[in-house]
Amino acid sequence: MARPREYSDERILGGIYSALGKYGYAKLTLDNIAKEIEISPAALSKRFGSKKSMILFYLEAVNEGMSAKFAELRHSRNGSLQSLRTMFEDAVMKVDDPVMLANLTSVYIESVSDPELLDRSRRRLRIIDETVQYFIGQALDRGELRSDNPEALARVLQSAIAGSLLIRLNDDTQPLKNWVEECFAVVLKSTPAAAPTGKEDPHAR
Repeated sequence: MARPREYSDERILGGIYSALGKYGYAKLTLDNIAKEIEISPAALSKRFGSKKSMILFYLEAVNEGMSAKFAELRHSRNGSLQSLRTMFEDAVMKVDDPVMLANLTSVYIESVSDPELLDRSRRRLRIIDETVQYFIGQALDRGELRSDNPEALARVLQSAIAGSLLIRLNDDTQPLKNWVEECFAVVLKSTPAAAPTGKEDPHAR
């Protein structure tokens, strides 16, 4: 009968997240991850073999967790735009420290030069984009928004929020949640809901 593991996947993932937030991808090692989990580096090395294998495990788990969270949002009773705000606010509220934010995002910057890491990073972006497009499409169907190009609207909103994260690295005058709210206010304000049809506008005289 196989012996049970002395450490769970959740514990390992928490250790990777914590170590990555402290050291960034370039300085991340099995040793400093092991310290976060409080197990021996040899135990991690035996299971994963390398830092890259552990990061692939981490990125897969991040993508799976994100997919599950977004699926829950799709079934929530909140409005389309509120669900969309919740999607981004929940993500940024976890990291409001500029240094930790830079370190956590470094893994996605480094992934550009590695095909396997890049594949996971691109999958993450697809999951986000598909969900943003879903909620924008839903808002259009419900008359909450008006747009001739919903795909472009989804890209612009994501680009604005991603850009605000980069600005936040050097400007901590307001919390990330405020940056997200500002992106929504400016980007979606340019696409107001269509006016009701079939009724006379009392102000159009």
